[in-house]
Amino acid sequence: MVRTKKHLALESTGVSSPRRCTGLMDDFIATPSDFRGLQHASKMAPASPSSESAGESLAEDTQASDLARIRAERTQISAKMLSKADTGSLVQELRAVLREKLAGLRADLTALEQRVDEMETSAHGCEEQHRAAEVAVTRQGNMLLTLRRQVEDLENRSRRNNIRIRGLPETGTEPLQTTLTDLFRQLLGAQAPEIIQLERAHRALGPVRQDGSPRDVICCISTCGLRDKIMAAARELPTIRYRDAEVSLYQDLSRLTLDARRALRPVTGALRDKRIPYRWGFPFSLQAKQGNAWLMARWPEDIPRLQRTLGLPQTRIRNWILDEAITSRRDPLAPMRVPDAAPSRNDPPRRRGGPEGPEE
Repeated sequence: MVRTKKHLALESTGVSSPRRCTGLMDDFIATPSDFRGLQHASKMAPASPSSESAGESLAEDTQASDLARIRAERTQISAKMLSKADTGSLVQELRAVLREKLAGLRADLTALEQRVDEMETSAHGCEEQHRAAEVAVTRQGNMLLTLRRQVEDLENRSRRNNIRIRGLPETGTEPLQTTLTDLFRQLLGAQAPEIIQLERAHRALGPVRQDGSPRDVICCISTCGLRDKIMAAARELPTIRYRDAEVSLYQDLSRLTLDARRALRPVTGALRDKRIPYRWGFPFSLQAKQGNAWLMARWPEDIPRLQRTLGLPQTRIRNWILDEAITSRRDPLAPMRVPDAAPSRNDPPRRRGGPEGPEE
């Protein structure tokens, strides 16, 4: 039973049985306001005054012992703590160690700063040298391309009076000069001069072919203008028959020129399809006619512009200058053949300007 303040008041006035007093029933009924501030009401009987005093004395003894224990622990902690003098010495030692470490760190930073300055200076010098080397390499590359074009032009000019004849049989025992003179007289007809003077005439270099096909014949005509007449007469004939053999006449050109013309076959084919006149120039160039003007392309970079101007399809053209080492039959870095080694008869015939060029 919960003992409220009203119960205690009744007990103090001498009322022992609250149930007998019907007029005071409301005083014995606890209202919600009577329980405010009470967390849990004890269900035990009220303690006597002697037990309450004993409990209070026990609590006081416990608090006293706790205070004593806390004081003892505080005394021990105070004894273990450093004094101001001890902390001062430790701080001085720590400062000395930090000064030493910082001094070494400053020295390292100074040395590192010097090295960084030296590296920046060196890098700046290397950058200037790289720029100078790049300019020099570009200039030398342009000079080499110019020299290459000049050498190609000189080689073609040295072969200007040459004619390459393909299909001339090798079975006859007649000298080549006699055979060629007879062939040229047949081509020129009534316009043939009395004397056709040949400076030289020989077969292309290389062994005799295993398939029996004849090697090309290269001849040089010393008479001025005669070579152009012979080539013009050969171009007017659809086929040339000589002693039951079909013969073809070509210009004798350098390997570089043949490779460049082979790379430009898609362009020349498109020009023929559109019936646009074109011609080859020396030094090497492709010239196409547009109206009354001739458009010229001398370098691989000029071909796209030529195609756009003439309305040709934009086909990819191989760079015949940069890809020369790849398409060439001879690797410039390959070791040279031993001079004493005899060529094998089973080797394929060598061709000037690649696999589709004239044989040597």
